[in-house]
Amino acid sequence: MSWKENMEKWGGGDIAFLSEDGEVIIFVVVADCVLLEGKYKNRPSERIGCPVVTQDGYTLFVAGKRIARRLSRFEDQFKTAAFMIVRKGEHNDIETTYELSVCEDSETTKRLFALAKKDFKPAMVKESIDAAMEVMKG
Repeated sequence: MSWKENMEKWGGGDIAFLSEDGEVIIFVVVADCVLLEGKYKNRPSERIGCPVVTQDGYTLFVAGKRIARRLSRFEDQFKTAAFMIVRKGEHNDIETTYELSVCEDSETTKRLFALAKKDFKPAMVKESIDAAMEVMKG
């Protein structure tokens, strides 16, 4: 079995976080965002679950409210544009920032929308939200 298949079987394969400096996610938005409430280091935490399709398929991108709010400004482009987010900051760095931009590569954008049309099913969102909530309990 592949790594991706194993992660889907074991859980967590349909959730994505940016946790290290320089990590990048390129995606198209496929459904409405959801509020995820849980705990981080034993403190209440709120994150935003963003249902997206990346080159690896559907995932729930778990983001902070600031980057989700910035992404919301592009809502009128969700049906036509792909987006790229780059993390700038080391693991656990409270000064971390995220660069958000529209993906300028038209081939990547076409490929992501084709993948979303072919593989994405709305039921996937609930499953990924349940998985994210399980992860956020701890």
